[in-house]
Amino acid sequence: MGLKTTRPGGIGRKEDLSIAKNFLTEDELHVMNRVVSAYLEFAELQALNRKPMTMGEWVTKLDEFLKLAGRELLDHAGKVSAESAKTRAEQEYERYPKRVDAEPRAVDPVFELTAKRLQALPRPKKPGSAKR
Repeated sequence: MGLKTTRPGGIGRKEDLSIAKNFLTEDELHVMNRVVSAYLEFAELQALNRKPMTMGEWVTKLDEFLKLAGRELLDHAGKVSAESAKTRAEQEYERYPKRVDAEPRAVDPVFELTAKRLQALPRPKKPGSAKR
């Protein structure tokens, strides 16, 4: 499905597919969190200085901030629509349980080892077959 981050236990849920940050690597997510935190600090300074700004001004300031931080600006809508990306991810999600079920789980090796040990044990005699 393309998810890079999942909930504890590594289980992806359908609701997670539409959250863009779930497709970022851990390093990319860490950088994004730092950029957002830095920009929010700037916004808080503007508020503390009681500097009124329109939404358009905020967009301009954000672009300037991202350029200053050496980040690439997204100046187009991309090649894939959000709707088609979501549809594709949901199609992959439908195949996800089958793929996960086919993968070995942590319990499988232990189960297989135990089964081999049980097979190696001597077979118990059937009741009544012992000579008296």
